[in-house]
Amino acid sequence: MMGRLGLLALFVVALSGSAQAAAWTCSAKNMVSGNYDGGDTAYIHLSPYERGNNYPVIRKGKTVTGRTSNGTPFVCKQQ
Repeated sequence: MMGRLGLLALFVVALSGSAQAAAWTCSAKNMVSGNYDGGDTAYIHLSPYERGNNYPVIRKGKTVTGRTSNGTPFVCKQQ
């Protein structure tokens, strides 16, 4: 018979596996790096700029779209 601690450990493992977010892949012209985690913004870093920034996104299903401050469009898709 499994004790309470064992049941708690199984519950935590099951919960942590289901709570992981699906991966997102971002793309844009001259993109150095991009990251989206499901929120209202995506981090996009374009060349030749020294650093990136967070930009608002519009989400439609498994795709989000947005524009950087210089007007470059970007897309992030859920894998």
